[in-house]
Amino acid sequence: MLLRRLQHSGGSSSNKAKAPAPAPSASSCSPSTSNPTLIGFTRQPTTTATSSATRTWLLPLLCLAIVAHVSGEIDRTIQEHENKNVVLPCPVNEEKCGKLHSLNWFKGDGRIAAMLLGDSNVTSVNDEFKNRVTVEQNPYRLVIKDLRISDEDIYLCDTTFYIPEETCDNFNGYRVELRVLVPPTEVVILDAKGDRIENGSIVGPMQERQNLKATCTVKNTRPQPDVGWWRGNKRLATYSPTHDQNDGLYTSTLELDWQLSREDLGEDIECRVESAAIKNTIVTKFGVDLQVRPTSIDIKGVEHHTVQGSKVVLTCDIHGARPAVNLTWYNSTSTISPEENELTEIRTKAFEKSDGTYHTQSELIFNASRFENDRVFRCEAENIVLQINREKPISSDLTLEVMYPPVVKVSPLERVANTSEMVLLNCEYVANPASLTQVVWYRNGDVVNVNDTNRYEGGNAENVALLIRATEKEDIGNYTCQLSNSIGKTISEQQIDLDVQYVPIVEVLMLPEGPVKESDESNVTLTCNIIDANPSVLTKVRWYANSTLLKELPDCYETREDLCHIDPSKLLLESIGRGFFYNYSCEGYNAAGWGPRSEDKELMVHYEPGPATLSHFPPIAIKKKSVIFYCSVEDPGYPESNRYRWMRGGRGPLQDIVTKEWTVEPVGLDSRTNYSCYAYNEGGKGVMATVNLEVHAPPFFIKNMQPYTGVLHSVSNFNLTCRIECVPRCEIAWWKDGVPIDKNDSRYFVREKYMDASPATGDFESMFSVLHFNMSNFPNKKFDIESDNAKYMCISTANAVGPTVNSTTYLSIEYAPDDISVSESTVYVQEHHIPGRVICKSQANPEPSYEWLYPNKTVTMGNTLIINDPIKRNDTGIYTCRAFNKHGDRTTETRIDVQFTPRCEIERLEIDDQDTLICTADGNPDEADFSWSVKLENDTEALGGGDKKSFKNRSYYVLTGESDIARTYRCLANNTVGPGAVCEIEVAAGSALYLWWQEQLVWWQRWDKTMLYIVISAIALLLLAVIIICIIIICICRRRRRQDKYHTEVSISANQSDSRGNSNNDSNLQSQQCPITCLCDISSAFIRQDTASRHHNRSSSSWRNRSSSNSSPRWAWLGASTVAASAGHTQVSHAPATPAATHIAVAAWPWTPAATTAVQRQRQQYEAKAEYSQRQHAAAVAQTHRYGLTEPCRTRSNTRQVVFTGGSIDGTWRV
Repeated sequence: MLLRRLQHSGGSSSNKAKAPAPAPSASSCSPSTSNPTLIGFTRQPTTTATSSATRTWLLPLLCLAIVAHVSGEIDRTIQEHENKNVVLPCPVNEEKCGKLHSLNWFKGDGRIAAMLLGDSNVTSVNDEFKNRVTVEQNPYRLVIKDLRISDEDIYLCDTTFYIPEETCDNFNGYRVELRVLVPPTEVVILDAKGDRIENGSIVGPMQERQNLKATCTVKNTRPQPDVGWWRGNKRLATYSPTHDQNDGLYTSTLELDWQLSREDLGEDIECRVESAAIKNTIVTKFGVDLQVRPTSIDIKGVEHHTVQGSKVVLTCDIHGARPAVNLTWYNSTSTISPEENELTEIRTKAFEKSDGTYHTQSELIFNASRFENDRVFRCEAENIVLQINREKPISSDLTLEVMYPPVVKVSPLERVANTSEMVLLNCEYVANPASLTQVVWYRNGDVVNVNDTNRYEGGNAENVALLIRATEKEDIGNYTCQLSNSIGKTISEQQIDLDVQYVPIVEVLMLPEGPVKESDESNVTLTCNIIDANPSVLTKVRWYANSTLLKELPDCYETREDLCHIDPSKLLLESIGRGFFYNYSCEGYNAAGWGPRSEDKELMVHYEPGPATLSHFPPIAIKKKSVIFYCSVEDPGYPESNRYRWMRGGRGPLQDIVTKEWTVEPVGLDSRTNYSCYAYNEGGKGVMATVNLEVHAPPFFIKNMQPYTGVLHSVSNFNLTCRIECVPRCEIAWWKDGVPIDKNDSRYFVREKYMDASPATGDFESMFSVLHFNMSNFPNKKFDIESDNAKYMCISTANAVGPTVNSTTYLSIEYAPDDISVSESTVYVQEHHIPGRVICKSQANPEPSYEWLYPNKTVTMGNTLIINDPIKRNDTGIYTCRAFNKHGDRTTETRIDVQFTPRCEIERLEIDDQDTLICTADGNPDEADFSWSVKLENDTEALGGGDKKSFKNRSYYVLTGESDIARTYRCLANNTVGPGAVCEIEVAAGSALYLWWQEQLVWWQRWDKTMLYIVISAIALLLLAVIIICIIIICICRRRRRQDKYHTEVSISANQSDSRGNSNNDSNLQSQQCPITCLCDISSAFIRQDTASRHHNRSSSSWRNRSSSNSSPRWAWLGASTVAASAGHTQVSHAPATPAATHIAVAAWPWTPAATTAVQRQRQQYEAKAEYSQRQHAAAVAQTHRYGLTEPCRTRSNTRQVVFTGGSIDGTWRV
C-alpha cells in the first residue's frame, strides 16, 4: 500500500505574513531516532518486504514534512479570551488532493494530536492536552477548551493523503497563529508622591507653568496594551511606556510630565488604554484645579473729557484670572476710599466664565468738578499667582479732563425798522473751550437760517453777530442767541425785540362761499381780506375780473357820494347768472404802499345738463345673463355731468347706481320692465329717457327630479313630475332606461301644461309635465320588485336661447322586510362565558334596520347580537330580532340556553319501609350523574351512584345497617357542564322511625343537662324578680287604700257586676255607673301546673290537658285565651272568662317554622294590647283618685290571660 503525505498550505501564500516556524530537532530525520512526546500511528505490515519498503520511503517523507513545516507561512490568526473555548480549523480539499489518510496537529515544534482515518478511525491526544483538546472531523478542526496563556503559539495542521492528486496544492500545511487575550484587571493613576488619583477626581490647586507629574499603570493584561495620555482630542507628548511581564501577563506603565498652561483650563487629563483584549477603550481621567494670572486689564468710562457737575463712571475690567483678582483705585498717587468721601462709590463684582476664569469688574462713581481736570485715575489688580511668582500687579490708568459750557449775552434789546433796511444784532460769550462748535439764532423760538447769505451775514462760529441785509416782514420777532461748544450749549436769557413794517398781503373771500345755482338768482358779496400786513389797515382796494381792473375803491371822483365813504374791501354782485362766471382778485394799500394782487377766486355758477338718450345691449336679454344700459347727454351742463340717475319699473331713483352705464346681472323675471335715466349735476337734473326690456329664458328645470325615488311595490297610484322653464316655449319627452317611452304604451300616460310666469318665485313661463303610471295595466296591478327598477329621464327640446336639458331619477321599488332569518336558532353557552354572535338577515328595500329585544326591551341595535359580558343563568330565554324600515317590520327568534353546573340538596325520607336519602340536583342540562360517599374521620368512602329510578335529576340511596352509628353522607352531582358543589347531610344513629320520634320531642327535652340547668336557673331568677315586683305593687296598693278611707264613699257596684259575665247590657250599665274606663286587677297569680301527656283533638280543634306524674312542672300565665301550635297547624282559641278566671295551661309541642311564625305574630299583637292596657290602667288609677274612689272600676268582665309556651319562643308573656 502506497501512502503520500503533503504539507497543507490552505491557499495562496502571496498575501500572508511570514511567520517563523519552530525548528525541528535534528534527530527527527534519523531513522533510528524517535520522538517520545509525539503520538504516532502503527500499521502491521502484511509481509516483511512490505514493512521494510514502507520504512524505507516514510522516513525521508517525514524529514521533508518537517523542513516544510519550518519554512511555512501563517495562514490564519485567531484571537480568543482566556478561559474560553477556541476552534482551530484545518481546511481539507479531498476533491483536489485525494482521500485523506491521516492528519497531525503541531503546537510550535511539538505534536499534540493525531488522527488516523479509515477503518480504524483512531484519534490520539498528548497527555498534557488530553482533557482540553479534541480533534473533530467534518469539518476537520482542533478544539481547545479552557484556554490558557500557555496555549498561545503557532499551530500546524499536517495532512497525509493516500495517493495525492497532481492538482493538490497542499505543501506547507495549514498554520494558525493563536493569540490568548486577557483584559486588564485595573487601570491606576498615581501622582508624583505615589498616591492614587481616583477616576473623575480633581487634583490641585496648581499654578500656570507648573509641571504636572502622573503615572498610568495597566495591570495584568495580554497582549501589550497601547497606553496614552490625552487632553481632549490631543495626545500629550510622553516617553514610551514600560512593559513588565509576569506569568505571561503584562503590566504597562506610562509616565506624564506636562507643563500646565491656560489651554488646560476646564480640560480632563485622560489615560486611555486600547488593546485587542478589550472591546472599548478604557478611559481613566482626572481634572486639574488650575490657577492662572490675569490676561488683560482695561479702564474705560469718560472719553476725552467730562462736563463739570456730571456723574462720572469709570469701569475697570480684568479678564482671564483664576482665582478672581483683588482691585485698588488710585487718584494720581492717592488711594481712593469711599469711606473718606460720601460722594464717591466703588462697586466691584466678579463673574465666572465658561472656561473657569473670572471677569472682575469694578466701577468708580463720582461727580466731576474742575478739581478733577487733568487728574490721572488708575486701577491695579493682582491674584495669588502673581503673588506666588512675585510679579507686579497689572494696572491701567485714565486722564480726566473737565470742560465748561459758554455764557451768552445779546444786544440791543429793542429795534424798529422798515422793510429793506440793514439791522445788526450782537451776541457776546465766555466759554471753555473757547472754540465754538455751533451758533444758532432764534426768532420767536424758531431757528434763523443764517446760511441764506442773500438775507443774512454772520451768525456763525467766526462771526457770532447777526446782520440782516434787508429787513422783511418775516424778520419781525424776538431774537435770542444760542452758542455751543464741545461740552454743551447755552441760550441767552435776554432777547432782542425787532419790529418791521410791510405792504399788505390779501385774498378774496366770497359770501356765500360755495357755488351758486343759476336758477336761484342770488347775490354774492366779495371781500378783500388781509392775510398779512403791518400796519393791518387797508385804505384802498383795486378789484379785478379775469385780471382786468373793474374798480378802485373808494371812488371819490364819481357823482355818487356813497362810493367815496364806503369800505373799499367789499364788492356786491347782484342776480348771479352764467355771465358772472369769472375769476376775481384784489390789491390792498396801507402806509407801506400797494401790496401784490391776490390769487384769483373763481365764482362758480352751476346749471343743469341737457336731455338724455337711453339704449341697451343685447336687444333681448337672457335670464341669468347680463344686459348693459347706456345713458348719454349732448349738453353736459356745469359742472360737466358724470353722474346719472336710474329708475326701474317707474320706481327710483336707485341710490347705488350713478354711472352712465348700468349692468343688470343676473337678468330675472323682475327684469322684464321699463328702465329710465337722466343726467344731473349740482345745477339740477336733465330730461329723462325711458325704454322697455324684453327677456327670454333658456330651458331650465324649476322642479328637478331627485336622483333616487322610492315607491312601495303595492302602491295603487304613482307619477313622476318635472317642470322646465323656457321662453320661447319648449316641449318635454319621457325616457325609460335610455329609450323614449312609447305613447302607445298603456302602462303610462303624460299630462302637460304651459304655465304662466310666477313673480313670487321669479320663474318664467314653464312647461309642466306629469308621467302617470297606469297601475291597472301593470302585471298583478303592482310593481315587480325586481324588473320595475329603472331610470326615468325627463328631457326638453331646445329653444332660441338655450340647449336641451334633462333630469334623471332612479325609480326603486321598495318593500317591507321579508324572509328574515338568524344564523343560530339556539345558542348553547356555559354560565359566566360569552356567547357567540348571532347574525340576523332580512331582505327589504330600503335596507332594514335591526334591533334585538329581550324580553321586551332593546338589547342592542344592529343585525348582530353581541353580548360582551359573561352571561348568567337568568339570561336564558328567547331573544327577538326585529328588522324594520319605513314600510313595516318582521321578527324572528333565537334561544340562548345558559348551561350551568348542578346544585344539589339531600333529604331523608322513609320510602317503602326503607330509610332513604334523596339527592336532588338543580342544573342545566337537567340530567345529571350522581356520586354518593360517606365522610370518614380522615377520608371518604365511595358508595356508588345510587338509584336514579326514572328521574334525570334525582338519586336515591337506601341506608342499611350502617345507620347504627352517626355518619355524614355526601352527594356530588355532575352534568355536561361539570361537577357542582358537594352537599352533605348528618345522619344520626338509629333507624329513621327512632329519629322521627326524636324529632317529635319537645324542644327543651332535646337539651343536654347543662343547658337545661342554665335555663331553669334563669327562669327561677326571672320568677323571683316578678314576685318581688308584685309584692311591691301590692304594698303600694294597700297603702293607697288606707289613704282612701278618708275620702267620700262611692258605690262599688261595678265590682259586683264583674261577676255577671260578658253581657253587653251589663257592660253598658257598668259603663254608665263608672265615669271612666279602666282595668282594675294589675296583678296576676302564678299557678304551678304539671302537664305530662297531651292529646290533640282534631275534630274539636281544642286542646285537652292530661295529668301525668312524669311530667315536669311548668309555669304558665293564667288566661282565657290559648294559642296552640302543632306541626303544620296553629290554632288560637278564646274562652269567655268566668268570675273565677278560668286557668288554662298551654301544652308544649314540637314547633314547625310555620307554627313559630304564627306564634310570633300573635305575640306581637298581644304585646301591643298589653302596652295599651297598661296605659288604660294608669289612667284609671288617676281618675279613681280624682273622684275619690277606693279602687278602680272594672268595665270588662272578660279579662284575658294568655300563655305562650314551646317552639323557638322561650319565656312567657301576659296580655
